[in-house]
Formats: sequence, C-alpha cells, structure tokens
Amino acid sequence: SKKSDQVIALLEAKDGVTLADLCAATDWQAHSCRAFLTRLRKKGRVLERSHRVDGASVYKLMTVEVTAQ
Repeated sequence: SKKSDQVIALLEAKDGVTLADLCAATDWQAHSCRAFLTRLRKKGRVLERSHRVDGASVYKLMTVEVTAQ
C-alpha cells in the first residue's frame, strides 16, 4: 500500500527515522507503527535500532549486500 511504501522509504533513509516521525508521516498511532516494524522483522527484514542523544529511538532498515562467489 502507499503508506507501507512510505514507511519503508523513511526506514531506508540514511539517518533512519523515529517512531514519532513514522506516526506523523502515516497518521498511524504508535502501536500501529510498532506492529508494522514487527511484521517487517517477521518477513526477514533487518531493522537496526539506535538511540539519539535526546533518547529517542531511531529505526533504520538495513540492506543486505549480496556478494557473488
């Protein structure tokens, strides 16, 4: 869906995205955003979670590099 694509694009941003930013961009509540992140993990996507200086969690979707052998 359009919102799913929007969330994935935000998660792929160089600096990642906070939960508050995801909620603002999608008009979803925090529990809905967290559920979406959980579904991505269950589908095998790798999410990195880090913390900013102000304590906010920042989520970033990691891209898996495939190397030819």
